[in-house]
Amino acid sequence: MSKKPRGWFNEIVIRPVVHVDGYESYEKMCGYVADFYYSSEEQKLLRQLRTNPTESMNITLYTLFKVGQAKCPAYWVNNDLLSALMQSNLDIEVENLQWAMKTGFFMLPTGVIISPEKRSINAIFWHFDTDNNFLYWTAMDGVSFFCRRFKIGDEVIKLTYTDVQDFNPQVIAEFNEYLQSIFLRLILIMECRPELVDTTSEVVRVNKGFGKAQAQDFYQPLWLGLGYRLKREGTQSSEGSGTHGTKSVHWRRGFLRNQPYGEGRQQRKLVWIEPVLVMGGKESS
Repeated sequence: MSKKPRGWFNEIVIRPVVHVDGYESYEKMCGYVADFYYSSEEQKLLRQLRTNPTESMNITLYTLFKVGQAKCPAYWVNNDLLSALMQSNLDIEVENLQWAMKTGFFMLPTGVIISPEKRSINAIFWHFDTDNNFLYWTAMDGVSFFCRRFKIGDEVIKLTYTDVQDFNPQVIAEFNEYLQSIFLRLILIMECRPELVDTTSEVVRVNKGFGKAQAQDFYQPLWLGLGYRLKREGTQSSEGSGTHGTKSVHWRRGFLRNQPYGEGRQQRKLVWIEPVLVMGGKESS
């Protein structure tokens, strides 16, 4: 593997981002990208993909190379938003997604998505090749990579997302389905809830030494769902979960609605009806 050149971070990153508690370091994630970006050649990667398109290393290398080429654009995913999306029934024709970002990665809260090896998945990287209609994505837990490449077209009519309770952590294929479900839900929500997507970030002056000459400009992260909070209904009973006549805490699952709007209500738009965590309370008699 080629050594990263001096100043690599400034070469392949749009801008430095301040650290966010509860998330892996952005610079560390970009470092993984740089390791592969500087040791790869795009044409060689494409030849390897044509020769062996199902080889996971080829898919991962190409995805990370394209993310580095795009200068590592990233969004930090709010933990509550991630939980709400995973408690929603979201079926969508993949070829109809608008793809607000063709290449980039999602920074995930640490310790929420756990790999079969019991390590945290801290980011999902992707590249959508619009010329050939191929979608590439890869994720890592610090040691192992999980990835997929598939063609978006007539043969991929619909993807039904896997829920957490259906996921068998011992089977890599099923874990890939699970990761893909998370990734596509995040892409979908960027389309149908654009108000949850940050478009600007403020500059923060960070002084790493004792003099002004050592100060450096960083940026606040771009968020998906900053300030989003899970919807809750009712109150938790103080009498205990075994009390007769008291409902247990449960989810009222979210879903998508194709809502009519505009003149004569002839147009349609996707609306996410959010899940609600029902906190129990007395059953009505």
